[in-house]
Amino acid sequence: MAYLADTSAWHRSGRVDEQWETLLDADEIAICVPVSLELLYSSRGRRDYHTLASDLQRLPYLPLDENAARFALQTQERLADRSQHRGPSPVDILIAAIAAVHDAIVLHYDRHFDAIQRVTGQPMEWLMRRGSVP
Repeated sequence: MAYLADTSAWHRSGRVDEQWETLLDADEIAICVPVSLELLYSSRGRRDYHTLASDLQRLPYLPLDENAARFALQTQERLADRSQHRGPSPVDILIAAIAAVHDAIVLHYDRHFDAIQRVTGQPMEWLMRRGSVP
């Protein structure tokens, strides 16, 4: 099973270089549009943007399709039923939905994915122990 790495994992990947490189080399880390948009948003200029975009295009891609969109809306509704819909961002919910419909594990460093996992039951993993880095 592949991983869909959330932006929170990407930003902390340098702290687990060996594990991260192993997953990348094995093509086990996938990308999706919401994560790409967030990562590219943080680029420092045109050259940095295009270099990163080129690197991201080499990764396995999980599409945001109708099934993922429907799953995201259902997840937000289930969170609302628990009065927790204002915790995870819409992007977090989309990323989790894309992972769910493509049988991928969400790799993250963001407590909001715990709330999503409680309502979906889907597999998710912290990149490293929660609270171990700022």
